[in-house]
Amino acid sequence: MKKEDVVYSSEYFKILKKEDGFYIESFKRGLSIETFNNIIKNNPGIKITSFMAVKDAILFAPKPITKFGESKDRINVEVSSDELKAYITLSVGENELLEDNELLEDNRDKLIKEILNKLKEAGVVYGIKWETLIKELLNNKRILVAEGTPPEKGEDSVVKMYKLKDPKPLIKEDGKVDHYEISLINRVKSGEWLGERIDPGAGIPGKSVKDSTITALSGKKIPMLYDKNSVEETYENGVTTLYAKRDGAVHFEDGVISVSNHLEINGDVDFKTGNIEFDGFLTVKGTIEDSFSVEATKDIEILGQYGIGSVKEVISKNGSIYIKGGIAGKNRATIKCSKNLYTKYVSDTQIICDGNVNVGFYCINSQVKGREVILDSPKGQIIGGNIEAEVRVVASIVGSPGEKKTQISVSGFDRNSLKERLEKLITEIEELKKYQIRVKQELSMEISKTAANNHKVNDIQKNFIEIKNKLKECEDEKKVITLSLRAKGEGEISIIKKAYAGVTLKIKNLTTEIKEGIIGTTYFAQDGEIKQK
Repeated sequence: MKKEDVVYSSEYFKILKKEDGFYIESFKRGLSIETFNNIIKNNPGIKITSFMAVKDAILFAPKPITKFGESKDRINVEVSSDELKAYITLSVGENELLEDNELLEDNRDKLIKEILNKLKEAGVVYGIKWETLIKELLNNKRILVAEGTPPEKGEDSVVKMYKLKDPKPLIKEDGKVDHYEISLINRVKSGEWLGERIDPGAGIPGKSVKDSTITALSGKKIPMLYDKNSVEETYENGVTTLYAKRDGAVHFEDGVISVSNHLEINGDVDFKTGNIEFDGFLTVKGTIEDSFSVEATKDIEILGQYGIGSVKEVISKNGSIYIKGGIAGKNRATIKCSKNLYTKYVSDTQIICDGNVNVGFYCINSQVKGREVILDSPKGQIIGGNIEAEVRVVASIVGSPGEKKTQISVSGFDRNSLKERLEKLITEIEELKKYQIRVKQELSMEISKTAANNHKVNDIQKNFIEIKNKLKECEDEKKVITLSLRAKGEGEISIIKKAYAGVTLKIKNLTTEIKEGIIGTTYFAQDGEIKQK
């Protein structure tokens, strides 16, 4: 190759090609920019790198020889970083093209061979787009000329877990017996199914334009969190299955499934059993005799048909209580729970409940405290006693024809404050969910490693559980606030059917007395007064 070639020459200027690029030398003025551009079009191998040098040479001629460009390949091949796509850019002369910039037919076969040779030099041998080479070649345009097969990511593992039954009371009236039923404790036997995970898919490998295999990513392995003391796992044919290691009550604590201790008394709590104090779930299939007491850390079920009488105490420290047959306390019984109480009827009993008190049919001469007190069946009646709630009291009938003194009070709430707290909770929940996804992905990746660091897995798992626990707390608080905001005003007493004279209603610090019988009315506090609807 010569060290210096004349590419173009006229009375106005000359273009030279040297080893390091293209140079321009001008002799006189009078050449238009348009004419110069047409000359460059007919020399597509020139890539202008200094438009200022061109401008000076044309407008301010004569000018000495100056570098203004570099060589541009007729066929430039570009392979993407993932080697899934290959592009070419053509720079052929204008004399090889038709007016619409398409290649002349006589030049096409020759150029296709050139392109294939260039692709082969670049290692591109797979996924070549022959239709493009035949029909879609254009000058000075980036053209996708080969495309590999991308790998297909494997399916994420599929996890199914034991579903706890939602404790909703079922009230039935068949004309002879009134039934009040609920499923509170989720019992399992040793060996029963608690959950399963199908292994993530391995994915399908891909192929690059250079005919090399591209490894597929496996799906994410979703962790299953369980208590190893009460739950065991087995693995067979790509499925990990969880089973109960003992009889007990299924329970989720901080997102971890376990089978907690469950004590089942087949008969009554009496002189044979003595008072019961138990760390776990408790089921009494009979009744609790007068003056005896039961206490458990979790949920308590008392399933005797006739309920309980003047027991000393029934206490659930961290759970709910279900008394199927009702409570006839004879002014001696005390019922306490940190969550909800469900019972058929209440008479002459003291109830202290951090959650909601749900009574099927009537509440007579009792002292009841709860977040909400609900007697919403057609026969739900409050007669006498003192009912105290934070948010709402609902009953079909309040008081009695004999004008029994009945007091119902609702401490109420600040609606604006609850709305502000709800907005903050919604934001916090969204942030926790995003963080939970990131930690879950990190945990899945670490578990998937063949030589995963157990300490690191344990640390990530602990963090995941803490997030899940915090998220549950926020969700529970959100649910409580949402239900509270459904109450009318800032505290509600809803009488569905009627109320008799002798009933005193108090919402916040506002009091009203019913001196004459009324038909279904809802009382609520708003703007500093008790309103009716």
